[in-house]
Amino acid sequence: MAQTDAQIRRYPEMRGRVALVTGGSSGIGLAAAQGFAREGATVVVASRDEARAAAALKTFATDAAVSWIASDTSDGISVKRLVATIVERHGRLDYAFNNGGSIGPEDIALIGDMSEESWRRTIDGYLTSVFLCMRHQIPAMLAAGRGVIVNMSSIYGQRGHSIPGGGAYAAAKHGVLGLTNSAARQYAATGLRITAVCPGWVETPPIAEWMAADPRFAAVITGMTPRGKIAKPDEVANAVLFLCSDAASAMIGSPLVVDGGFLA
Repeated sequence: MAQTDAQIRRYPEMRGRVALVTGGSSGIGLAAAQGFAREGATVVVASRDEARAAAALKTFATDAAVSWIASDTSDGISVKRLVATIVERHGRLDYAFNNGGSIGPEDIALIGDMSEESWRRTIDGYLTSVFLCMRHQIPAMLAAGRGVIVNMSSIYGQRGHSIPGGGAYAAAKHGVLGLTNSAARQYAATGLRITAVCPGWVETPPIAEWMAADPRFAAVITGMTPRGKIAKPDEVANAVLFLCSDAASAMIGSPLVVDGGFLA
């Protein structure tokens, strides 16, 4: 009998291992969590919104080993509790996709008009959050002598962002790459692999809504992508799973760009 897509596993080594996806209730995070589940991993989705998480959990197969833990990745105490709970429940942490992030208020401002509050909240939401996650994930993985961390950066971690609000976001995503590369070098000999993914524009729920509401915006971002369409969340999630797999054993530090040709 032919196998269904859900039964075909590309990375059999993931079966029975434990994967954490922050910001896993929608978009790229949800697609990655579903990917880990299809590979047979035990999946922990971490996010802030319980109602959204409940809806997300309904999208998994009935036999998937998936659970949700409330967590704010910009809060060190919350992140510490998250990782400790995973280790207490499952005894280990094998994979972590640090995808969660949030932008500050006044996010449409140019740098010269941006408030300090907006700057700090965006940096905390997209950069400090990654530090806090690694700060607690690394010791948990070191205890087992292995593990993979994939941090969410962006094409705007490799170039500037011209639109209002983009300055703080780009600064944070550049910082994610610097932090990732440093951690990757520091722990490369320990059995831990730390790397990052850099998506271009992706059709996440908020971007899809924005494109539907503003055809000019849709035309601009589509025109920036040489293949003529922006990425689907699954396309980025596929890259994340590859980076976590044994097939990517030499991928340490250097980010994987998934942008439809944007930076080419």
